[in-house]
Amino acid sequence: MQKDPFIVLGVSENVTQDELYRAYKEKRALYEDKRFEPGDVGAEACAKLEEIETAYNDARDIVRSRPYAAEEDSGAFTQEGDASENLDEAERAVKENRMDDAQKILDNCTSRSARWHYIQSAVFYRKNWHADALKQLEFACNMEPGNAKYAEAKRSLETQMKAHTDEKENSFYSETEKNGEKVYSGPDASYTGRRGFSVCDCCSSLICADCCCECMGGDLISCC
Repeated sequence: MQKDPFIVLGVSENVTQDELYRAYKEKRALYEDKRFEPGDVGAEACAKLEEIETAYNDARDIVRSRPYAAEEDSGAFTQEGDASENLDEAERAVKENRMDDAQKILDNCTSRSARWHYIQSAVFYRKNWHADALKQLEFACNMEPGNAKYAEAKRSLETQMKAHTDEKENSFYSETEKNGEKVYSGPDASYTGRRGFSVCDCCSSLICADCCCECMGGDLISCC
């Protein structure tokens, strides 16, 4: 069941758009740095950020649908123009491979439009965070279902990620961990080979060599 977006952001349903945006920024600030930490901490931070992003988009749509929303948006044209210029600059930064600059511009944008999510996906993709990039493309496609550019980018990334997964699954040898050492399994599941040369491997080899030597008149291992 989807959570109430206003509860997620910690605001009342009578919140103004400015108050909603401030609450959104405060919530994001709690987890933005933690998402880069390893293990469960980073994973939980990413999940929280995704929840906050969804809640903000849903709450913003509700606030904008109110009859008096037009009064709050008296400066909407100026804000829209400023947002467009900021996103143009963010796109230039991505094309010039200035990912940190692009991210700063996106973080300072007061509006999270479909185009904003599309550019954010490009930043994540350049950083090889493909799962995060795909999530941003999903946001963009949901906000503008008829946008062929966003849909094609999402389809292309999904295909790329699936191909990468299939490549690992179809590998001749699959690698797993067992008792602290890497174990490789080939197509014959009954056979398991380990990397390196263990003590058991050494003994087995010597016994085989001794048998061969005895057949030829020699004795490699004198005790047996």
